[in-house]
Amino acid sequence: MAEEEGAENKEEKKGSKKVIIIGAIVLLLLAGGGGFFFLHHKKAGIKKEEQAQHHEMTPKEMEKMIKDHPIVDLKPFVVNLSAPQGAAPQYLKVKIALKLDKALTSKEIDYRLPEIQSAILILLGAQTVDAIQTTGGKLALKDAIRHRVNSRLDSGKVTDVYFTEFVIQ
Repeated sequence: MAEEEGAENKEEKKGSKKVIIIGAIVLLLLAGGGGFFFLHHKKAGIKKEEQAQHHEMTPKEMEKMIKDHPIVDLKPFVVNLSAPQGAAPQYLKVKIALKLDKALTSKEIDYRLPEIQSAILILLGAQTVDAIQTTGGKLALKDAIRHRVNSRLDSGKVTDVYFTEFVIQ
């Protein structure tokens, strides 16, 4: 009898070990599945945020943006760049577009165009090749142009300056 009880005890221990092992496997599978779901769901959330940031504009939104923040193209500027005496002359040809904060500013720019062009020509002519060849130099020049134009405007301001053509020769 003692042998039978020992055999039953061993079978119960084997059975309980199997239950523990199966339970551990089930827990591992659930944890792995939960982790996968969490990571996959997080990536999907990021994609939705990216889409929200880069959504395509409707025609009405585009029309409103164009009306509220017009961009004015100026005629091309060709200037002699500043250089040491005796050095071969170098030229800059640049086309500039100005992004404005409101539509009324466009009318003021049209009215003050000769004054604005003169200020930009003087600024461009004072530049050296070394100063404007680098990206940093071009960015500084954009800021200087924006500042010079804004100092002459009363009804609004230039929010950004774009170089649509930039050639040094």
